[in-house]
Formats: sequence, C-alpha cells, structure tokens
Amino acid sequence: MPGKLGLHLFYSKDPHIRAYLPSTTVLNRDSFYRLMRRYQSVYIKPNMSHMGKGIMKAWSTDKEYRLVKEKGDVKSFRNLKSTYNSIQKQTSKDLYIVQRAIHLAKIQTRPFDIRVMMMRNSQNEWQYTGMLAKIAGPSSVITNVNRGGGYAIPIENALDTSLRLTHEQQHRTIKDLIALSHRICHRFNRYKYSSQIGIDFGIDQHQKYGLLKSILTIHPMICLTNSKLKRCIKKLKA
Repeated sequence: MPGKLGLHLFYSKDPHIRAYLPSTTVLNRDSFYRLMRRYQSVYIKPNMSHMGKGIMKAWSTDKEYRLVKEKGDVKSFRNLKSTYNSIQKQTSKDLYIVQRAIHLAKIQTRPFDIRVMMMRNSQNEWQYTGMLAKIAGPSSVITNVNRGGGYAIPIENALDTSLRLTHEQQHRTIKDLIALSHRICHRFNRYKYSSQIGIDFGIDQHQKYGLLKSILTIHPMICLTNSKLKRCIKKLKA
C-alpha cells in the first residue's frame, strides 16, 4: 500500500523503529472511536498528501469534543458521533488515516517538532547533515513552515527554551535522534532509493519522542537556515 499508511506498515516491521511509531490505521467510524477513547487526541490525515495539506486534529475536553483543520476555526461537538460525521463529510472522497496525536512540547504556546536531515555522501552512505525545530504558526495544528505559517529555529534553542534541557541532556537527545535516523534510513533503503530524507520527530514535555513522518525531498528553506548546514550539504553534493 502506498502513502503514509504503507510507509507506517513498512517501518513497523522493524521492532526498534516500531517502538517510536504512534498508533496509526485507516480512518473509519470504529477506528476513530477507538483511538479517541484511548488517547483523547488524534490526527486525521490524507493518506497521499504532503506538506500538512488537509490535516485535521480532534480532541476531547471535559465537556465536549473539538475539531480543527490545519489552522482554521475550532469546531465544537457534543459527542463522538457528531464529531465523526463532520470529519466524514470532509474525507469521503479519499483514503484517510487516523493517528494518535503526540502532545508536542511547545514554545510560547506553539507546538514544535524536530526535523532531522539525512543525505548520502560521495560513497553513497547515509550521513547526518542537520537538525532543526519547526514551530507551528498561530492557531495551527501543523508544523509545516510554509502552509502553517510557522518558522524554524536551531534545535538547541528549542530544547533549552521549551524543555529546559542542560547542554548534556541536549547532546544526548540529539545523539539519540541521529542514531534513530540512521536506522530509519537504512530501513528505507529497502523501500525506495533516495539521496536525501527529512525525518520529523515529535517530542513531548517528558522528553519522549516518536516518529511522525519521513519525506524524500527536503525543503531548501528549511535546510539552509544556517551557513554551517549549507556548507555541509554542498560538501556532500561535491
């Protein structure tokens, strides 16, 4: 199966990577009810779309259920049935997935995720090239910089500002994410050839992280936000 679900199932066959994958399945009434009751917050995503297009988030509060698409207005519902009926009206034409929402760490009330950039060097081996934090735009449930109106900052700044990690804790977190990214890239070799991969991780306030997605084309505006990373990419391409 192609798309997000196919890639999720492919990664799930590696036990080490599977431990970092949020629960994900085809969207239907039963799966939506099940994941909402278990996790209280989920993402609804088009299986084949990219760049945050069409993503919705549903979550429960003490009194109601809420739903928002990308960075639109938040809608409120009395029960799961009416929430799903609203989702169904917007998703009936294509295949969608429902996925447990990681409660992302925040910077000034805005959630962020972590983009790890990997490229092949001149020996065709995977090499880490950089890492950034992507911060969601105002009232947005997606961290895509262009579509969500957010911005990117150095990962160290994000870990310090949001989680108050020491330099040693930051180093350990970055080291762990790089090691996991290498594992993901080597697994991906069996799926499709690519010269570069961007891997998005979510991290929560307890410093637990999970794999959100991997993409084949790294957006240049994300990659080239600092001169050190730009020089590294030029060196790998030489």
